[in-house]
Amino acid sequence: MPGRPGWSDAAAVGDLTGSTRRRLTEVLRRLGGTVGVGAPLTHAAPPVSAPFATSRLVESERVRAIDVGGPAPPPPAVSFLDGIQRYAVEGRIGLVPVVRGYVAAAVLARDAGGLRPTDVAKEEFLAVPLGRLTAEQRRALAAVGLPLMDSSAAERAHPILDVQTAAHAVEQRRAQVELELAARHVRERPGQWLVVDGSIADLGTLLDDGPSVLGLVKSHETQFLDGTDLETALTLPEGCRTSVFARSAAQRGTVYTWYLRLWPWEERELLHGLVRVERPAVPEAVAGATRESRWLLGERAPLAAADARWDRLLYPIQQVEMFLRAQAGGWW
Repeated sequence: MPGRPGWSDAAAVGDLTGSTRRRLTEVLRRLGGTVGVGAPLTHAAPPVSAPFATSRLVESERVRAIDVGGPAPPPPAVSFLDGIQRYAVEGRIGLVPVVRGYVAAAVLARDAGGLRPTDVAKEEFLAVPLGRLTAEQRRALAAVGLPLMDSSAAERAHPILDVQTAAHAVEQRRAQVELELAARHVRERPGQWLVVDGSIADLGTLLDDGPSVLGLVKSHETQFLDGTDLETALTLPEGCRTSVFARSAAQRGTVYTWYLRLWPWEERELLHGLVRVERPAVPEAVAGATRESRWLLGERAPLAAADARWDRLLYPIQQVEMFLRAQAGGWW
């Protein structure tokens, strides 16, 4: 009987028993490959919106794996910034969803070995496609006492897309609040390090005045490298970084960036323990990449336990999140 198109006849479909997995593991190792955890999944991940982007090397002629020399103590003054968002569909006016949103951000500074909040902002509002409401309906919602944010949904109603659009508006507002806190930190504490959870590419001209801002990117949807350069980056050993390269930023010309392996990935998943560090494109970024990487390695302890992202989440960033969650409470 002919097999299904696209299927090899070498093995029966669905026959990944324990013994089959062991044989597959042996073959992978014999071929010089790596072995993963083999965790079963049931659904495909959502499509990646921006899988590829361009970059240019600014350190060395090709991407190299550089051993940074182990963890080191952080600078005397380091702060950490993160934000959270919440939203809930409280109801509908006809088909129009009324979404209540909550965003918050905080900066925690290390003080005498501990972390204390130095700047906190939080907002609660309603995200609604205002163009679909009458003036009377808008006035009634405004009387609730929460600011109204226009979620700018399309003219044609869609019960799922309308809520997604409102959720995106909440996310954008959270990013804006984080930007406002970052700007205040740079203005009020010039020269002091600020570690931001996520990319700093959208900080715009703020980066001109904040050379001591670092972004710690945990997701790797967009790939900036290719070929052997990409393989070098994604198979870094623990405690190693890549050469520094420049990537384009929407709100600014470029930022400098490099990959750093916080924890070993062998016999786990390829991206386990891998982060990408971003810094404003200043001359000292290349010279300081190893120094900054060393004290970021030191920030692994204490371990960010009880979090699925522990391998890429620094403990101080986790503490910012926990502080914000406590501030939000049940948010009802």
